[in-house]
Amino acid sequence: MDTLKKKIEMHCHTSETSPCGSIPAAEAVREYARIGYGAIVVTDHFNRYVLEGFPGSPREKVDRYLRGYDRASEEGAKAGLIVLLGAESCLAGGPEDFLLYGIGRDFLYEYPRLYAMTQAEVYRACREYGALLFQAHPCRPGLSPRDPSLLDGVEAYNGNVRHQNHNAQAAAFARRHRLLLSSGSDFHEYEDLGRGGLLLPGPISSNAELRTALRNGGYALIEDGQPAGEAPPARPQ
Repeated sequence: MDTLKKKIEMHCHTSETSPCGSIPAAEAVREYARIGYGAIVVTDHFNRYVLEGFPGSPREKVDRYLRGYDRASEEGAKAGLIVLLGAESCLAGGPEDFLLYGIGRDFLYEYPRLYAMTQAEVYRACREYGALLFQAHPCRPGLSPRDPSLLDGVEAYNGNVRHQNHNAQAAAFARRHRLLLSSGSDFHEYEDLGRGGLLLPGPISSNAELRTALRNGGYALIEDGQPAGEAPPARPQ
């Protein structure tokens, strides 16, 4: 694990977009840069109650949703921290949350009502786009692991201390179905800072590099702020 030196946060919310987020995007970026992370993925809630609360056309709603990401990107350029766009969305058919990695603004413009789509529909859209679909914290009380054939991966560790995440069960589900593993702090408040993430052999500066790193495996999950075991590569498609 000595060769794994670059940290990336995979689950981060901003107060500009996520109603449950307490920390402004610029402050989150400065804090992650301060503790040695090289990149973060902004995964604000792309849910019905969020988007339908914004005024304007579907495109204008997406632009308003992207405010947290945009402000994080601006601060990242100053702080030397890479900021990538992701999303966390609750889809049609259940209360479970899904994390989307490797998406761009164009993906959200194409699917402005992503939250009204089924897991199968979103998985197909991700495959066509080249993005990855992970289930977030699948073993919290009231939630269940969803169809593994329609997932690329699972958030095997969620660092939010205000929830019972049952991370060991989530990791077991992922390994049983040979899904990719991820870890995220689920950053909403200062106490979440740096509890999760990935430790990689090299820097990540684009969504394409993130997708490749996740599929190749060989990275470590950060759990409770410390490196844990290395993740296996993606299952054959």
